[in-house]
Amino acid sequence: MTPLRISIITPCLNRRDMVAEAIESVLAQDYPDFEHIVVDGGSTDGTLEVLARYPHLQVVSGPDKGLYDAINKGIRMAKGDVVGLLNTDDIFAPGALHKVLDAFAADRAIDTVSGGAEIFEDTPQGRMIQHHFPGHSHGPLTLERITGGAVIFNARFFRRAVFERVGPFDQGYPVAADRDFLLRVYRSGVREAIVGDIVYCYRQHPGSLTIQASNPRALDLFDELMVLSGRVLDETDVPAAVCRACRGWHDRLAGAALIYAVRTGQIGRGVHFAVRGTTRNPAWPVRFLGQLAGAISRRIGGNPNGG
Repeated sequence: MTPLRISIITPCLNRRDMVAEAIESVLAQDYPDFEHIVVDGGSTDGTLEVLARYPHLQVVSGPDKGLYDAINKGIRMAKGDVVGLLNTDDIFAPGALHKVLDAFAADRAIDTVSGGAEIFEDTPQGRMIQHHFPGHSHGPLTLERITGGAVIFNARFFRRAVFERVGPFDQGYPVAADRDFLLRVYRSGVREAIVGDIVYCYRQHPGSLTIQASNPRALDLFDELMVLSGRVLDETDVPAAVCRACRGWHDRLAGAALIYAVRTGQIGRGVHFAVRGTTRNPAWPVRFLGQLAGAISRRIGGNPNGG
C-alpha cells in the first residue's frame, strides 16, 4: 500500500533556540512521505539561519497577521493527504506519524485522528513531564470537549479535505480560532479515530503561546470564546444540542471570566463580563452563584483548578 503523504505545518517567529529540536523530531519519525512547511513571520534572531541548515524544509518568510494567518498560509501550500501542526517549541513523540497515518490508512472515511499528548518542562534536573493526556481521555470530538474540555489541538491530525470542506482558521479569533475550527468540524459531521499512545509533546515555558503556568491572555481568551458561543446562539437553524451546549458554555465563560478578573484585580473587566452574561441570560446571576460556590469549594479542598 502506498503511504499517505503528510504535510507538517510549523508557524514560526524568533525561535532560534528551540526550532531545531522540533524539526529533528519530524526527521526522527523515519516516515517515508512527508513535507515540512515552516511559515516564518519575519524572524530577526537567527531563526532563519537555523532553518537554512535543513534543505528539506519549505520555508516562507515575511510579515503575517498572526499565528492562524501563518497556519492558513501553510495549509494553502500543503500537498499532503493529511495535515498536522507542529509548534516551534514542541516535538512529536517517537513513532507518532506512523501510528497516526496507519489509523488514516485503515479507513478512508476517517476525517481526523487524535492521539495522546504530554506537557513537559525543561528543568535543571532534566526534562520533567508535567501533565499526561492519553488519547482516549481527550480524543473524542464531542460538544462537551469543544465547549469546556482540553482540546489538545496539535495532537489532532486532519485530512486536507477537511479544511476544504469547513474552511480555514478564522483570524477573527486570534486566540480561540482552534475552538471555532473544531466546532465547525463537529457540525460538518466528522469520522474520527483515536490513537491511545502519546503522539505530541508540548513544551511549557514562559514564552509559550499555548502552554504556560499562567496565562496573561486569559481574559482575552474568555472574551473571544464568549463572542464565539454567542455567535452560534445568534445563528438560525442551529441544532438543539449545539444550542444547549453553547448556551451553557456562554454562562460558564462569563462566570469564569468574572472570577478570574476579580482574582487578578481587573474589576472593571469583571463587571463587563457579568453584564454580558446577564444580557444573554437573565438567569445567569443565579447560575453564577452555583459556579462561584463550586470554585470556592475546590480552593478549600486544595484544587483551585478543578477536578
